[in-house]
Amino acid sequence: MIKSVFPTANEIGFSKRGRTTFQGARAPVWPGRCVGWWVEYQRLGPAGRVESYADVLVTLYGTHAQALVALSEPLGIPTVTLANGARARVAPAQGWVGSVIGNVHISSTSSFLPAKNGIPDFKGGPDLSLAALMRIHRTIHANVLRLR
Repeated sequence: MIKSVFPTANEIGFSKRGRTTFQGARAPVWPGRCVGWWVEYQRLGPAGRVESYADVLVTLYGTHAQALVALSEPLGIPTVTLANGARARVAPAQGWVGSVIGNVHISSTSSFLPAKNGIPDFKGGPDLSLAALMRIHRTIHANVLRLR
């Protein structure tokens, strides 16, 4: 059922959603991890070229406390409580948002599309805004809460 929390591309302002793919455990593996799924969302521009994309990982943990432990990485980013009760950590300059709702951990990463010769320049920051990443998280939070 956790695969069903991923929104359609149109729901969150993207052009295309990739298939939902099983995500095996990667280090660090936090206690209580049950299963993880990954999806790539793309915004397409003229001639169908990818203008930006986001990688989104949803991981189910045994308990809320275990999911919160996973949210503690990376260090140095403060945790905030959102209006819907979810806990989140955001790193806009790195194009990353992590959040927990219930026992579900969500992580999203914006693209740094190549600037020249297929190599990202990283100078301008991520291709997606914090608002775009938060829209993904809020939609997944709502979908998780509907499953309860």
